[in-house]
Amino acid sequence: MPALLQRHYRTVILLCCFLILFANQGLPATSFNVYQSYLVELPGVGAVGGSFVLTVRAFVSLVVMFFVAAFYRRVDPRYGVLAATLSTAAGFALYGLLPTLAGLVAGSVLTGIGYGLGGMVATTMILGRWFAGSVGKAAGFIGMGSGVASFVIPTLAAEIIEAAGLSTAFFCEAALALLLALLFAVFLRSDPRQVGLKPYRAEEDGPASDGQAQPKRIARTRRGGARHDLSPRERRLMLFAVTLMGGVAITGFGYFSVLLTSSGISPLAAAVITSIGGACLATGKLACGWAFDRWGTRTGTIVFFAVLVIGLGLCTTVAFGGQNEGFFAAVLFCTGISVSATGIAVWSLELSSAAATMKTIRDFNLAYAAGGFVFNMMPGILAELTGSYAATYGVFIVFSLVSAVIIVRTYTRRYREAAC
Repeated sequence: MPALLQRHYRTVILLCCFLILFANQGLPATSFNVYQSYLVELPGVGAVGGSFVLTVRAFVSLVVMFFVAAFYRRVDPRYGVLAATLSTAAGFALYGLLPTLAGLVAGSVLTGIGYGLGGMVATTMILGRWFAGSVGKAAGFIGMGSGVASFVIPTLAAEIIEAAGLSTAFFCEAALALLLALLFAVFLRSDPRQVGLKPYRAEEDGPASDGQAQPKRIARTRRGGARHDLSPRERRLMLFAVTLMGGVAITGFGYFSVLLTSSGISPLAAAVITSIGGACLATGKLACGWAFDRWGTRTGTIVFFAVLVIGLGLCTTVAFGGQNEGFFAAVLFCTGISVSATGIAVWSLELSSAAATMKTIRDFNLAYAAGGFVFNMMPGILAELTGSYAATYGVFIVFSLVSAVIIVRTYTRRYREAAC
């Protein structure tokens, strides 16, 4: 391997992880909403069938996550990611070949496998092997992958659909996933030792926001650098907090566009505002990671939860403020929910022993996905009862506050233990 490439291989790994999430989360999930208006018009699909296609993908990815830790104990993540991306490519190819309800459901099974096997669990595991110190900015950068897909792919897909048809758009995404799989096969390495390197280590300690010396990476600095696990009670609370965040981030973002249109904003304006929100989600993940590394994980978590709560508050009143308030709601809400993706990567690495890292990563991501799945029906039910989707975002304010309190208290206890 050329010496220059070897010296900068961690950058190659970051780009690979970015593209892994772009392919396996961005294509089948965060950017897939562009297809819904076309799917419901297909004979034999309709609104119920269109929702069922999404539900199947979410359910399969959830099931796969139950077994992903055991899978990666036996299989190198490099090969697991390759298999996941090929599964995503096959799913989109099947969408294009059989644009019927049965074909779409079968394709969703494959894209669900790709999402569960090649998503945040795999990339967080790779990240933990390549970076021994601060991981906030790295986690934020790779997390941008799915966010970038949410505002790049829909426009391109819509243009292809209008010019050449729905199947052609699906085939294009299949080809893109296949190309990315080839890149992973050539460049991705799950462990720095595979290219003769050691984990990259950055400065870990620094002054906390209160002026006192506090370890930023508290889980790696306790008594000789050893990390220790959460207590059973702490683990249950953290899993509960992450589950609530799954509801806020996955469900909240998924229903944001219909919140705008049901509040009197035109569909065109809602599409533009939602795209702006997607851009804020992508950049917010990087900003969140920077905040974690610059100010410490606890302080960064507080700041981004505060932004999230303010954004949710604007969501509840967007019907009164129109497009202008919708714009600010999108900016703050979507920036705020970036704490979920970046946070889960960092929290799972910091709040576990080295031996339990894989299990913690799996459990946190499983809880997050479960939250999105469990609360997916809540907005429709509340809209039927109250006549507005705004009520859902009011509930999400409570979810966010509860999650913030649990996570911040967990870190506060860890800071105190690390100082002993």
